[in-house]
Amino acid sequence: MLRKVYVVDDDRMHSKLLAANLGRPGQIRVEIFEKPEPLYARCQEEPPDAVITDLLMPGTSGIEVTRTLRRRDPHLPIFVLTGHGDIESAVEALKAGATEYLTKPANIDELQTLLTRAIKDRPLLEEAATLEQVRKEEFSVGAILGEHARVEELREFVRRIAGIPRATVLLLGESGTGKNLLAKAIHYSSPHSEGRFVEVNCAALPSQLLESELFGHQKGAFTDAKESKRGLIEVADGGTLFLDEIGDISADLQAKLLNFLESRRFRRVGGTDELDVNVRVITATNRDLERLVKDGKFRADLYYRISVAVQGLPPLRDIRDDIPLLANHFREIFNREFGREVQSIAPNAMKTLRGWDWPGNVRELRNVLERAMIFANGPILEAEHLPTLGTLTVATRATDGDTFAIPRNLTLADVEKRYIRETLAAHDNQIQRSAETLGISRKNLWEKRKKYGLAD
Repeated sequence: MLRKVYVVDDDRMHSKLLAANLGRPGQIRVEIFEKPEPLYARCQEEPPDAVITDLLMPGTSGIEVTRTLRRRDPHLPIFVLTGHGDIESAVEALKAGATEYLTKPANIDELQTLLTRAIKDRPLLEEAATLEQVRKEEFSVGAILGEHARVEELREFVRRIAGIPRATVLLLGESGTGKNLLAKAIHYSSPHSEGRFVEVNCAALPSQLLESELFGHQKGAFTDAKESKRGLIEVADGGTLFLDEIGDISADLQAKLLNFLESRRFRRVGGTDELDVNVRVITATNRDLERLVKDGKFRADLYYRISVAVQGLPPLRDIRDDIPLLANHFREIFNREFGREVQSIAPNAMKTLRGWDWPGNVRELRNVLERAMIFANGPILEAEHLPTLGTLTVATRATDGDTFAIPRNLTLADVEKRYIRETLAAHDNQIQRSAETLGISRKNLWEKRKKYGLAD
């Protein structure tokens, strides 16, 4: 494929030299412009694969050229060349959107390598941008479905809090109510949406490992620290850090997290340098934090710090009128995923869905619809296609006194594995609460998860 590279420079001799060295018959065609205006017009007629611009030109600059081209094409490779290189102009060019900043006379081999790489990477950048746009739409305020007043309250909360990036958010609600979705809606509706959304399940890792994951560590900080590693707080810099199951972190880590939230500064494990980050922090839990504070299991000062903006999420049984809307939404999703053409849900099936208490909330409803769509073989999803709802939730209710069924001919290890798996599911994979239910230590449960292949 013939690649087009446009060069704009008032020094025509230099432009011709670049064209002679970069141009390759049948591979790269170089066109020369002495002023930006003809370049802009040509870009409209036939978009280039890359542009090389001089920094200083009569009446304008390469930085202005870069800004103009970048507004028109966010992913066009733009190279700024200058005979008067300095740090300040380099920083300004890169802020304007330049792909690379090079001094004259440019090293042709280096420029060719950088050009080839930038042109090759462009489709990947465009694909990533498309995926990011899809994510923004998928997790927009409009993606919070429901007509109930309490659902509209959630949408209004997202609208209000999205523009206040320093406010720490606390989301409260039962497992499966959509705390993760609400956190992403806040992220993708806020100025932090250009950064990453980094999610951490605080209940899924032992305290020491969680500390290392959050804050990172220096080489040699502990036995297995063979290399320095950035923590997830650093990874989230410029974006959003979502700390799910915040109520399960240890007392020591609570203190360190409080210090970070107060200053937005931290040290890596084993490190001495303080690092700054600009990150939105969203926390969530299905536990009663006020009760934990009273019981001395959660720091009061940390609770006050994370509860600047608090929002509760309603359980599905409290917004039962929204079940048809949500069920049909999932039906459409699984039609696309499974290549099915189920056009509606039969009244008797919908009556069954509306009559269930949904201890697993929206997550459970989604799972039920997914299983039903697998077995639906016509244009209408009937009640017979629905799994028996009472048996679906044995795992989520076994720890509340329901019978745990044990098939015959299982080894003791198989029984233990199944019971641990169902207990973890009952507590949404929260290690501390599951360990308490099983009557074993957190460390013991962690080891058994690894032994049975139940670790995430």
